[in-house]
Amino acid sequence: MQARDWTTGVDFSPERPLMNFSQAAPLDPPPYELRQAIAEFALNDASAHLYGPVLGLPDLRAHVAQKMAKIYAGKVQENQIAITSGCNQAFTAAIATLAETGDEIILPTPWYFNHKMHLDMSGIKTIALPTDAQMLPDPDQAKQLITSRTKAIVLVTPNNPTGAEYPTKLVQQFYDLAKSSDIALVVDETYRDFDSRSGAPHKLFADPNWDETLIQLYSF
Repeated sequence: MQARDWTTGVDFSPERPLMNFSQAAPLDPPPYELRQAIAEFALNDASAHLYGPVLGLPDLRAHVAQKMAKIYAGKVQENQIAITSGCNQAFTAAIATLAETGDEIILPTPWYFNHKMHLDMSGIKTIALPTDAQMLPDPDQAKQLITSRTKAIVLVTPNNPTGAEYPTKLVQQFYDLAKSSDIALVVDETYRDFDSRSGAPHKLFADPNWDETLIQLYSF
C-alpha cells in the first residue's frame, strides 16, 4: 500500500512512466471490452449464475491446453487441465493429491510464503533446500534430502521472492530427479509472462509422459 501511494495523485510523463508492480493484486480495472463481455454474459446467459464444471469450462480448458502446447512445443490435452480460482488454490489442490499429514515437500529457500503456510496448515513438513549466490537450487543437494516420506519438489520460476529465472537445464535436472525418485515435480510458473527470456522456459512437455511426474501451475 505504501508503494501504491507513490503513484496516487501524481502525473508522470509518457517518457518516464511509473507503474506499480509491487503486488499481484490488480489496482486498475480490466479493459472496457472485457468488462463489456462479462456484463453481456451475466445478462444474457443464465448458466453464468450456476455452478459450472468442477474442473472448469470445457472451452476454456481446451483453449489453455492448445496455448500451452504451442508455447512449450509439447503435447497437452484438455483433460490434463484444471481451472482454479487463482494459483494459490491450484497449489493447495495439487498438494492435496500428493501428500498428507506427516509427509514431506522440498522447497528451495527463500520460499513463497503461501506455499510454506499451506504445508504447515496441512501438517506437511517443509524440507528446506538451500540456494546459491544466484538464488538457484542444486539438484544434487535436493537428492540428498529425499526420504521415503518425500512426495514432491516445488520450484517457482521466475521465482517469488527472488526473481531468479531457473535455467532450462536446471529445471530439466529437477524433472529427471523427480522422475527417477518416483515423486512429483511441481513447477509454479505464475510469473511466466514476466520471464525476460524468449521462447519456452523449459522443455518438460516434450516428454509424452510428463503428466506422470510434472504438475505445472500458471496464473492469468
